[in-house]
Amino acid sequence: METKIPSEEKSVKKEDSLTKLIGDFGKWQLLVLGTVSLVKLNTAWVQMAILFLTPNLTFRCVDLPNSTIEVQNSTCYGGCLKYEYDTSPFDNTIVSEWDLVCERRWLASFTQMMLQAGILVGSVIFGFFSDRYGRKITFLVAITTVVIFGMAVPFSPSYTVFTILRTLVGVATSGTMVVSFVIVMEAVGARYREVAGCLYQLPFVIGHISMTLFAFYFRSWNSYLLAMAVPTLVYLGYFLVLSESPRWLVSVGRVDDATRVVTRAAKMNKLPTEKIKETLTQLSQELQANSDKPKLNYSAIFRRGLLLKTACCCFIWLVTGVSYFGFNQYVSQTSPDPFISVALAGVIQIPSNIGAIWLIKILGRRFTLSSFSILGGVFVIILHFVPQVFAATLTLGTLGVSCAAICASTMYIYTSELYPTVVRNMGIGACSTAMRVGSMVAPFISNTSVTIPWLPTAVFGLAPIAAGLVCLLLPETKGKNLPDSIEDIRSGD
Repeated sequence: METKIPSEEKSVKKEDSLTKLIGDFGKWQLLVLGTVSLVKLNTAWVQMAILFLTPNLTFRCVDLPNSTIEVQNSTCYGGCLKYEYDTSPFDNTIVSEWDLVCERRWLASFTQMMLQAGILVGSVIFGFFSDRYGRKITFLVAITTVVIFGMAVPFSPSYTVFTILRTLVGVATSGTMVVSFVIVMEAVGARYREVAGCLYQLPFVIGHISMTLFAFYFRSWNSYLLAMAVPTLVYLGYFLVLSESPRWLVSVGRVDDATRVVTRAAKMNKLPTEKIKETLTQLSQELQANSDKPKLNYSAIFRRGLLLKTACCCFIWLVTGVSYFGFNQYVSQTSPDPFISVALAGVIQIPSNIGAIWLIKILGRRFTLSSFSILGGVFVIILHFVPQVFAATLTLGTLGVSCAAICASTMYIYTSELYPTVVRNMGIGACSTAMRVGSMVAPFISNTSVTIPWLPTAVFGLAPIAAGLVCLLLPETKGKNLPDSIEDIRSGD
């Protein structure tokens, strides 16, 4: 009788081979994590800049022909030719710059929607090219594009140009987001994926907090965006320090290139460098023999063994996009001091991200994601029923954001572990696409607080609860090694 080796056992052997060569976590992995994760600073600046670009302003019609009525503040009048604004505490915003009030109010949300639409498109494009042509070249193209268009946005002469440039920035930013996380996850060993995944998110939180300082000292929309664009020039240094993911190189049969990267990593981590090429050659041959052809397309993530995972993950990421981005904007718009509210919403995410390391390591990915998604939704629903006192709303708001931060850290790690190497970037790219759909809708939901006060808290509360329940349909990945091929996933069903 023939004895069949379980796929999970083979996957353990394959991952152990590569991990044994470079170690679970050493100086090389620390360099990868420390450099690549810095791109998340700009990710926060790009995605969260809207919090200070479109605040709720008091406006007044100052040119209403053929009318004798007494004009009221923040009231729309048909035929008004000119508005003036109380922009305090800002000098100028895109709302006052291009009269985004009354019948043009929807344009304030539309520009953020187009940014997220750009991120949606970029997630698909860069996720595909990263799996097809490599993590390094795709990342460098994305970061160069971010620098170019980011520097151009502050000089936009019109709303149309501003929105187009922001959309292009969104496309490029998504490339840095999708690829950078996979580079980090493929560099560290299984024992340190939780820690690395959570630490990877910290620069985003720092970017969220530092954005408040930019807005405080640069109170005109164009100087504010320019101040955040200038530091991105540092990212051009990636051309000098970034190396290709050895796991991807092995998966596509580029053993010689993988040998150079792994040898350098082993030396930095003070590990033996003998027989590296032989080990990688054997590993690559196993992958080629036991997996689908390396050049796969997005249909692969909807095949048997991955369909349910893709559907569940996409829904969870969709809800995260709606609740996280929309609720942050809702809190900033309804707060009497947006600087304090936005800063605290960022600060609370630091212990949340660090705490997520312990939570997902001890409690597991599925339980952590499900329970904190539900808990975050409950906090938001309670917010609707408590008295509208600044201290109470700020506390519940920051607790809701804290739960969302834990979920965000968890779902990145969880999703990367659910997909095999050959389609991992495409899987995360598809999920990121779903998140962008949610974040495109989020600004419009947030802005209904003026006309339908109960709707934002209802959506931002009930949707995470539903996502938490859907998460229970997914398998736990705690302690399991990264799958390399689709056959690994199918055999494990």
